[in-house]
Amino acid sequence: MPCRILASLLLLTCLLTHAPAAEPAFSFTVLEIPDIQRGAGLAIVMRTPSGKTWLYDTGTAHPEKLSSDGWLANFNAGRDLIAPHLAKAGVTRIDGVFMSHAHYDHFGGLLWLKDHFQISRLIDCGYLFHSDLEADYLGTNKAELDHYTRVREEFRARNAYLSATAGETLSLDPDLKIEVIAPPKTFFKDPKLPGRPKNDSPSHFLVNANSLALRIQFGDIVFLLPGDIQTEDIEASLMPFVDRSKLKCHILVAPGHGIHPIPKEFGEATRPEVSIASVFPRYARGIRSTKDLQALGTKTYVTGLHGNVNVTTDGKTYQVTTQRDDTATPPPVPAKAAPTK
Repeated sequence: MPCRILASLLLLTCLLTHAPAAEPAFSFTVLEIPDIQRGAGLAIVMRTPSGKTWLYDTGTAHPEKLSSDGWLANFNAGRDLIAPHLAKAGVTRIDGVFMSHAHYDHFGGLLWLKDHFQISRLIDCGYLFHSDLEADYLGTNKAELDHYTRVREEFRARNAYLSATAGETLSLDPDLKIEVIAPPKTFFKDPKLPGRPKNDSPSHFLVNANSLALRIQFGDIVFLLPGDIQTEDIEASLMPFVDRSKLKCHILVAPGHGIHPIPKEFGEATRPEVSIASVFPRYARGIRSTKDLQALGTKTYVTGLHGNVNVTTDGKTYQVTTQRDDTATPPPVPAKAAPTK
């Protein structure tokens, strides 16, 4: 073999042998939930370098006997969004689902996923809302909350359920540091604020206020997931309770889909570089969190404008990618997602 060819082969072998290994990456994707005229929806898919798959909420689905497939508007986010997303990544099992709270636009997708995927664990804060007053269930009926309780008991029966509240660190994944920020063990109570709309009943705002709020860290990069807690309850309940140093983050999932204003104290404590709001096109440009966050220097993304929003990080830096830019025309609501009467 000529010396020049031999030398080239030796150099190539050396380069391959000493080539730097690819940096481990954590992928965090907020899926776009279509507008089915019921709830805004949130579904987040996380993939860790060691190959684990975690979900935070599972998107919208409402059981509907009048629909041909049993789901309102023939749509279930678990079946129609999460499962195809996981299939593209070759994922056939789910290591765990963090459930923020018991409203159908957050746990609806789980109703399908639990029957079609192996899910190793369900994690929530254990909150149960109960009232003897019918008026306390305006907006969110008791059957919806009871349905989630039954799902929770299914996981508990097979020793696949974990309850966690503020102050706990969850050792669930070697790649991630997961801390529970809220609610407290005794849960947030009704602060009896004047001026709260009558249709915003305790079965809605108290269940939202007691969302499982997580601080997830990969390397140096921090993600904050506060659930659906509303502006008034951030001010009255969360901020007086929480360790504010735990709120500082790089990536914020906007509380309550970003629909409501961001309280000044919360904004100053979080100071996110990026925020992601999960809300459909009909509301996307009018949500009130956008201006508040942009005033802090935050780069804001809204699923109804940008489509799926993905953050990929090596633990030192991160990159945000979207399905479309915010000047593109959002896709029309699928015909199967017709409004309900």
